[in-house]
Amino acid sequence: MSQNPPAEPTLRLFIALELPQTVRDELKRIQLRLQGHSRAARWADPAGMHLTLHFLGETPERLVEPLLTGLRSVSAPALSLTLDRLGCFPANGTLRVVWIGLRGDLAALATLHRSLATVIRSLGLPTDTRPFAPHITLARARPNATPADLRALRTALDTVAPQMLTWQSDPPRLFRSQLTPRGAVYTVLG
Repeated sequence: MSQNPPAEPTLRLFIALELPQTVRDELKRIQLRLQGHSRAARWADPAGMHLTLHFLGETPERLVEPLLTGLRSVSAPALSLTLDRLGCFPANGTLRVVWIGLRGDLAALATLHRSLATVIRSLGLPTDTRPFAPHITLARARPNATPADLRALRTALDTVAPQMLTWQSDPPRLFRSQLTPRGAVYTVLG
């Protein structure tokens, strides 16, 4: 009787920019304003909000150190970023994600995204093939949300004006995401 070799240990990983507390506070204020319009969404915890550059998903644990080395090799100047408008994915159809967009050094942010993709691919990992759309996720639609609730939430996005906060980004970080019944728990690995 042959045995399968043990599965290689993996971690659920992503690369992101952390947000300053003033930005997280504003995002919480926006969420509170939107929550009054609909119970159709699961709201992200502001303490864990970040700007995702690459979601890696389940990644062999042995690649954590090479990923950290690769992150350190990428030129990542401080970027000036500003909160912009609220939106949702998809733009038309059944709402799945509520987000806030950004403006500022977006060309440099796209360059950083491409540089990180090169590091990720050099380790034999896949990267997302969709165009990079920088945003911060505020909420995800609940599976049991009614079409009317989702329409109400989409309409409410036009009633909330974000404060246009500007900040300077820190270098990108490698995060571990652990899914729990209370939501995802994020840990900075480096």
